[in-house]
Amino acid sequence: MLAIVRFRLPAGSGETAAAGEFAAGASRALTALGQADGYRSGRLARAVDDPDEWVLVTEWDGPGAWRRALGRFDVKMELTPLLAHAVDAPGAFEVLVGQDSPAAAPSGYGSALAPDAASAAPGR
Repeated sequence: MLAIVRFRLPAGSGETAAAGEFAAGASRALTALGQADGYRSGRLARAVDDPDEWVLVTEWDGPGAWRRALGRFDVKMELTPLLAHAVDAPGAFEVLVGQDSPAAAPSGYGSALAPDAASAAPGR
């Protein structure tokens, strides 16, 4: 499962001390996330064409591991300040096709979504 959080820093801050502080905060958040069960990897990336756009991408054993990690005190302390810059967008994605090395053939994975996932809700 991939967890992707997009961030938009204030205009023009992509090459300033604020960007450095943001990256340092994201590094601390990745360290905290990395201590959680089910964590596989994480990256902070900045858009090549717009230095004010950033993304934090983490890979997890599944959505439960990601959600449990978000409940950890150390994760809350390090990730919450960054969320002031988060873009409201879907952030949890199941991997359906993957290729783990250039020589490997892509592998397909079955969906873990329930057949009624798009329409089911509590009380229905």
